Amino acid sequence: MFNILAPATIFKRISERPYYLVGQYFYDCLLWGTLAVLGFFNIQRHEWNYHYTDFVVVILAIIMGWLVSSFIHNTAHNNIKNKYINRVVGEFCGLWVMYGFKNFILIHILHHKYSDQELDPVNPKGMSFFKFLTAPMRYMIRTGSKYMELKHGEHRHFKMIKFGHYFFFHLSVVARLFFFYSVLGGKYFVIFYMVSLVSNISILAHINYICHKELPNGDVEILNFDHNIYYKVANFITCGGYYHKNHHLNQNLFDPRELKTKRSEERLINESQAETSSEVEQSSKQELYWKSILRL
Repeated sequence: MFNILAPATIFKRISERPYYLVGQYFYDCLLWGTLAVLGFFNIQRHEWNYHYTDFVVVILAIIMGWLVSSFIHNTAHNNIKNKYINRVVGEFCGLWVMYGFKNFILIHILHHKYSDQELDPVNPKGMSFFKFLTAPMRYMIRTGSKYMELKHGEHRHFKMIKFGHYFFFHLSVVARLFFFYSVLGGKYFVIFYMVSLVSNISILAHINYICHKELPNGDVEILNFDHNIYYKVANFITCGGYYHKNHHLNQNLFDPRELKTKRSEERLINESQAETSSEVEQSSKQELYWKSILRL
């Protein structure tokens, strides 16, 4: 059954409808800009009195950033079984990371469709980690624009559409920032929201950078990491975020660490048992669905 809420449907619309994304960015500007203005007048004006217990808030913010990285990633793959909950969680996470759920879907599906190639928006090949970390949005915007031009470049109004993408996307980012400032107030906007945002950007950048290892011959090997206390803690909080090789092998697992179990390996490679297990059959259907989207 066709699911209008599914991330794959959103990607299909982005690929087929020239005005789809610019329209979504415009609606985001109206919604979050309006809420930010309304909330701004309700901000309590007080001094920023910091206390040593605020350190706990910072720790929680770091954990929040890691959790959001896991949930936005999994909802982009439709890995929460209830389609309504999947969409709500995805939209919330997209709001939290500033650039929106639909934009993350575009970027992440391109990452799987063109892994470690020119149209991979998060391809770290040839970059230092610092360069990759400090300019993730710039590279995502540039590569996303290339894909949009590939799909819609012959449209007679494409230059206007491209300008609309650039203008309304950045305006929507600013609107979201002001929305969180108006909701949280200055202090918690800084020590909770901004810390969680930096935490989120950092772990997503680190996962993509370290798990895509460039080999001497120019090829790229995708790796899993779980060999020290940092990776064990990070994998616990992010539900296997650093098991990136496993994720590329089976995108339908909410926690790619499950690929190590016999049951999950059977789900991935043993097609003959699909007829005897409804769970395996559903997983196979979803995998075929994603493969059809990646061919767009």
